[in-house]
Amino acid sequence: MAANRWGFLLLLSFIRVAMGIQYQSVAAAGPAIRDDLGLDYAGLGAITGSYMMLGAIFALPAGFAGARFGDRRMLIAGLTVMVAGGVGIGLAPAFAPALFFRLFAGIGAVILNIVISKMVMDRFEDATLGLAMGVLLGAWPLGIGLGSIFLPYLVEPLGWRGVMFFAAACCAAFLALTIAAVPEGPKRAPGPLRFGLSGRTTAAVVAAGFVWLLGNAGYIILLGFAPAFYVEQGMSLAAAGAVVSLASFATIPVGPIGGWLGQRLPPMALTALCMALTSAGIFILPGAAYPAITLFLIGAVLGLPSGLIVALPARVLRPEQRAVGMGIFYSIFYAGLGLLPPFAGWVRDVTGAPHAPFTVAAAVNVSTLVAIGAFLLLARRVVR
Repeated sequence: MAANRWGFLLLLSFIRVAMGIQYQSVAAAGPAIRDDLGLDYAGLGAITGSYMMLGAIFALPAGFAGARFGDRRMLIAGLTVMVAGGVGIGLAPAFAPALFFRLFAGIGAVILNIVISKMVMDRFEDATLGLAMGVLLGAWPLGIGLGSIFLPYLVEPLGWRGVMFFAAACCAAFLALTIAAVPEGPKRAPGPLRFGLSGRTTAAVVAAGFVWLLGNAGYIILLGFAPAFYVEQGMSLAAAGAVVSLASFATIPVGPIGGWLGQRLPPMALTALCMALTSAGIFILPGAAYPAITLFLIGAVLGLPSGLIVALPARVLRPEQRAVGMGIFYSIFYAGLGLLPPFAGWVRDVTGAPHAPFTVAAAVNVSTLVAIGAFLLLARRVVR
């Protein structure tokens, strides 16, 4: 498998699918969890959303650990933590331990996000990197979509705890496959951990992180506030959720297409165009006559450059810098995602305008253009 980089990409993508299934498992079994543990909706929301909560804290240490211990060990560590966390949630007797183990499982997901991105960069150093990243990134929403569809059907026969164990078993299957199929990397001489990035390189990676953050944050704000908006407009909650989900499903197949286009068109120009169109779509969405079509198009256009964006750090990082560099990249991403959606909610409360979160989301998304320009300027000054 090591000699077949596309086969290796397939393995890493399936691991991301398992991550998406575990992420969605709590939401899919939410009513049963709430009834059994005696939670209110805030408590259930805390368990659901805590999966990535510690990313800003653990992303950079995970990058340093990857540089020290190697890809295979970190891949195994991340999957092991996810399995243990999933089993722990299934055994949790109350809210506090369930929240703890959900946070613990999320640390494993953070580790995997960093090491998997770095491993793909190592194997696709040519023009195919954007395509490979597009395939990889599409696996996460695919896992969430699959979990949304079939996990609810497991609640009645297995109970919500059985659903948690099933999600953990999916991770355990790929843990076993990783142990069996992924070879040891080159031996690393023990020594002190070093940052290893110049100021210019760090600044360029930070700018790339803001491109990824701002593009995603606008989308997350949209997904978070659109259902309530459409309920206020007279839709049922089920109908609003179904309409908004179209944006997520639209992102799944387009990442590889965007990577393919990025080999034939200027990738940063394509990214900027997609972000501008996405921002315009979000801005007009509250008044759109056909919101389902508009949401689908927003998701499709936004998803096109996803692989190209995550490939940006590879343009300024040497191979030995990638683990730490991706730790910085994802630290920006996780920290910003913890701040911008609550800000959009604050704007909604202060203004009282139902469309206010959409305006914030559009502004956040279009500001990606500034981050793209900053990255291009900074990247020119980096000597690899």
